Amino acid sequence: MKIARIETIPLAVPHEHGGPPPAWGGQAWAALNILLVRVETVDGVVGWGEAFSYNCMPAVRAVIDATVAPILIGRDATDIAALNREMQQALHLFGRYGITMFGISAIDIALWDLAGKRAGLPLAQLLGGPAAPPLVPGYASLLKYRDRELVAQTVRAALDEGYPAVKLHETGEPEIAAAREATGAGVPLCTDTNCPWTPAEARATAARLRLYDLHWLEEPIFPPEDYAALARLQAESGIDLACGENACTAFEFRRMLEAGAVRYVQPSVTKVGGVTEFLKVLALAEGHDVTVMPHSPYFGPGWLATLQLLAAMPLAGRPGGGWVERFYTRLEATLYPGFVSPERDGLFRIPTGPGLGAEPDPDVVRDYRVG
Repeated sequence: MKIARIETIPLAVPHEHGGPPPAWGGQAWAALNILLVRVETVDGVVGWGEAFSYNCMPAVRAVIDATVAPILIGRDATDIAALNREMQQALHLFGRYGITMFGISAIDIALWDLAGKRAGLPLAQLLGGPAAPPLVPGYASLLKYRDRELVAQTVRAALDEGYPAVKLHETGEPEIAAAREATGAGVPLCTDTNCPWTPAEARATAARLRLYDLHWLEEPIFPPEDYAALARLQAESGIDLACGENACTAFEFRRMLEAGAVRYVQPSVTKVGGVTEFLKVLALAEGHDVTVMPHSPYFGPGWLATLQLLAAMPLAGRPGGGWVERFYTRLEATLYPGFVSPERDGLFRIPTGPGLGAEPDPDVVRDYRVG
């Protein structure tokens, strides 16, 4: 069925996480940006996608409207693999990674949503998962506080809500120590450092952090694609590393895994190239015996796609299987009531409607649209 229309819909949903507003790229981050992408076929069927867009939404929207969408109008929406490849090839002059790939990811997610709807199946089942998907385990992904008391308080709140694991976004040892004191022994505690250190700095810091029994140390080195340095750090530090939220396409993940850089790989369906590239990363990870822990701190169709992919993974719901990353923040409104908060004990319900499983709330789309 041919694609008739592609529309980008930017939303900004206020949120509250109990600390000072974080700032990325020199901009305060008081609202969660959600760039929806609506793909409609000539017979009126609609698929929804999402492009990663935190503090870069105008640029990502422009890429989709001006370069990605024009390639696809009039094309067969069912030929997903070929369209993904064509988008990547046609747009490679603008950069293989980053914002261009965010736009491609959004379209790809929407095409898979369409495919599930035409088949009358949720994406997880379309990909070979069970008809009755298990609840998917998640962890509380805290925002950055830079305050040991706030960190400890928020960690305790997340555990009281039933989350079995916590991830920080802290680089300071006092904050990490406060978090471990709050969790006690045996609770998985991770920290995402967002690429702050040289290899030498990372080695020195990791040596101090061993005391806190981190489940993983995430993106400790800049640049994040220095996989040789990551491999050395993992071998020397004795701490499992995680990486991949900034990697796009399976080619980058292949290089990462061949280098032995990490124990946990973190593809982001809204960045990596959509569902199509995410599936390739799953196959690579299985071949290298590493665990996929998706990057998923967003609340639009990318969140649902992540849940569906986890539900289709062979180890979903079992010890050692992937966890979903849930930003530990309170949204003023949600596109998908019932699916963005855990049912119990940090376990998330998988929507079972066709495609991504649920449709975005039209009232939320109307009320929080910003352009």
